Amino acid sequence: MAGPAAAGACLRCGSPGDPSARFCKFCGSPFAAPASGPPTSAVTAPSRPSVDPLAIAAGLRAQVVVILRDGTEGGVYPIEGERSDVGSRDGEIVLRDDPYLSPRHARIERRGDTFFLIDLGSLNGIYIRLREPTLLSDGDMILIGQQVLRFEIPSEAERQVGPATQHGVMVFGTPEQPRLGRLVQYTTEGLLRDVYYLQRDETVMGREQADLVFADDPFLSRRHAAIALQREQRRFILRDLGSSNGTALRCRSERALLQGDQFRLGRHLFRFDLVAPAGRGARNSA
Repeated sequence: MAGPAAAGACLRCGSPGDPSARFCKFCGSPFAAPASGPPTSAVTAPSRPSVDPLAIAAGLRAQVVVILRDGTEGGVYPIEGERSDVGSRDGEIVLRDDPYLSPRHARIERRGDTFFLIDLGSLNGIYIRLREPTLLSDGDMILIGQQVLRFEIPSEAERQVGPATQHGVMVFGTPEQPRLGRLVQYTTEGLLRDVYYLQRDETVMGREQADLVFADDPFLSRRHAAIALQREQRRFILRDLGSSNGTALRCRSERALLQGDQFRLGRHLFRFDLVAPAGRGARNSA
């Protein structure tokens, strides 16, 4: 029977697949298993699978790679031992030139066959790049381009506010709309600025041709991301629209890492990789 690589090339390095192999002989990445069963839901499940245990058993090691603004790769940092901390002053990976990093910002910790990404109480947190549409929860922080937006669900009391009157006279003004959800914009001053209520079935955010336009943000695509409203369930779904720089959510708890996951710490964007040990096609980390 043909192995998982029979369908085509390695998704990581593009090398031709070996029908009998589980891992790429050029870069050591595990081949994806063929799809089976019913299609997955459009909303991210609460829990995620960990790194393939077969990849760990095969002797592959973990590393994080800095992705530069032009999409090329920068520094490569092997994850040695049971944990590696990232910070501006302390840890195994020290990035002194990043003013948005806390002294000891985040940790990558191995537990058995799984690598976890953990926030160490940092000021600016960890932002995980979305791979699929994701259900938003009250208080979620969204990063698109340079925009930091907090998603909020108004309280029941706020949603039930009706027309105001003064001395028996109704207040003249713009007709009210249902308040089901909103985005609050945060600035580098630590202050809240604009508030955007989500009243459409789908609200598109971007630099041009969008419902919420941030024209001065050079890191946004024209139509960057969208939030869909499911009115009956009162649910909001965030999805990326194929943007160049992606859409990210701030991590609220520790996260099991998958091959190729991208996450932002301060102004640094990292990619998590599994690679073959030296002598088996691994890339040097110089």
